[in-house]
Amino acid sequence: MKTKPQSWTNCDKGIRDYITGLVDLFRHRLGSNLAGVYLHGSLAMGSYFPPKSDIDLIIVVYNGLDAGFAGSLNRSIAGYAEKRPTTGSIELSVITLGTARTVPSQMPYELHYSEAWHRMVLDDRVEYGKHFTDPDLPAHLMCVKKRGVCLYGKPVDEVFGEVDWNDFMQSVLADFDWTVSDKNICESPYYCILNICRVLQLLEEDGRQILSKYEGGLWGIRNLPQEYSALVGKALEVYSSDRAVDEAERKTGGVTWDRAELLAFRDYAKSRRERNRK
Repeated sequence: MKTKPQSWTNCDKGIRDYITGLVDLFRHRLGSNLAGVYLHGSLAMGSYFPPKSDIDLIIVVYNGLDAGFAGSLNRSIAGYAEKRPTTGSIELSVITLGTARTVPSQMPYELHYSEAWHRMVLDDRVEYGKHFTDPDLPAHLMCVKKRGVCLYGKPVDEVFGEVDWNDFMQSVLADFDWTVSDKNICESPYYCILNICRVLQLLEEDGRQILSKYEGGLWGIRNLPQEYSALVGKALEVYSSDRAVDEAERKTGGVTWDRAELLAFRDYAKSRRERNRK
C-alpha cells in the first residue's frame, strides 16, 4: 500500500522521539563544542518513507575532535543506531564550523557514520584523527543550505556558507556516474531510477532546484519519454510502499524487476548525460 511522505513537522512520533534522543546524545557527549545539529535529505524535504528512507544529519562542532574521542562518539552513535524504529538507518557526518562556513571543494570531516560503516565502527577498525575528505559532502551541505532543518543550535544561515554550484554538481555527478555504471541499477533499482531522474532535472533545468528522490521521480514521469513512465512509476510505488522490508530486501523493495528494462533506462540516462556534456 502506498503511504504519504512524511516531513520533520508531521513524522511519526516514534521517529521524532528517536531523532530527538540522538540530538540529546550529541548534546551530552559534545557539550559546549556542539554548534548545531542539522537535518537534510528526505525527512527535511517532506519525502520520507519509514521502510526505505535513511535519517540524514550534519553535525557541526566548533573545534575538531581528537582521535580517541571521535572513536568513542562513533561507537555511541552505532549503538544508538541499533535501537532505531525503522529499517533505514542513520547517515551523518561531523564537520567543524570552519568547514561549514568556508565550504572548501575538498571537504574534511571529523567522523562519519552510516549502516555501511556500522560493523567497522563497532570493531574499532576506523581510523580517526587524520585529514579525510568526503566527495559527497558538498551535495549534503547544499541540501542543508537550501532545504535543511536546524534541530539544535545556530540557524542554518549563520553556520553554513554558500556551496559552489560546480562543486555541488561534481559531487552529484560522481554519484550519478556510479548509478549508471556496470549493472548497479539492477542491484539498487528504485534508488538508481529515482536518483537518475533528479540528476537529469539538475542537468536540464536552470532553476537550481534541489529535489528529493521522490520529487525527482515525479519530475521524471512528467518530463521523460513515455516509454519509461511505467518503470519510474514502479520505482515511486516501491519507494513509497508501507510494506515492511528487511535489510536484505531493502535495495529491491522486495519485488521483482525486469533487468532488460532497468538496463535500457540506464543506457538512456547515460546517453542523455552525454548530450549534456556537449
